[in-house]
Amino acid sequence: MQNPLKNFPPEMLRDLKVRLVLLCVFVVSMALAWWSINRLPDSEKKLERQNLKITELENQITEFERRWNPQEAEQMPGRLKESQKQLFSGQEEFGLWQTELKRQASQLTVSVNAGVTKTQDCPLPGKRFAIMSAMVDVRPSAPGVRTNSPYLRLLSFAQNLSSQNKRVDLVELKASGSSNSVNEAHLALQLWSLENSP
Repeated sequence: MQNPLKNFPPEMLRDLKVRLVLLCVFVVSMALAWWSINRLPDSEKKLERQNLKITELENQITEFERRWNPQEAEQMPGRLKESQKQLFSGQEEFGLWQTELKRQASQLTVSVNAGVTKTQDCPLPGKRFAIMSAMVDVRPSAPGVRTNSPYLRLLSFAQNLSSQNKRVDLVELKASGSSNSVNEAHLALQLWSLENSP
């Protein structure tokens, strides 16, 4: 079979090739335009999300500026010093607290076991928080003339622990006994200390 294009003059073949190239360029440009139009909504959604984030941040900045209170800012150093007074200053002060604790619990037999010390970052430069755990074992002292039951004495002892001027957190309390009486109790405490960083 003969090639039908051989019968055409060369000028016509050249025109045909140019038209085919132009048709291909037109199809590719139409496909590119279609792809761009379909991709545009995704870009607009991303831009809208970014604009929402910017608006939220601007609103937060405005809220912070509106809440700024110069009088409250002036009180902050005093409040910081007051909160530092509530923290233990180290192991020596923990020992003094332990002695005072045993003295206060004259109606109870108290033993204090110091536990693990964890450290935590502190926003103050050159300082760190140390959280000392302590287990306090409490038993009623030898029976005698007492006005309060062992149960009430244990509750008042736990209340005294939490109402001291130092930061002492009662994290666990286990008690065993019978009706209106306590044979023994175990209190898990955390004592906060502010120490110098090594």
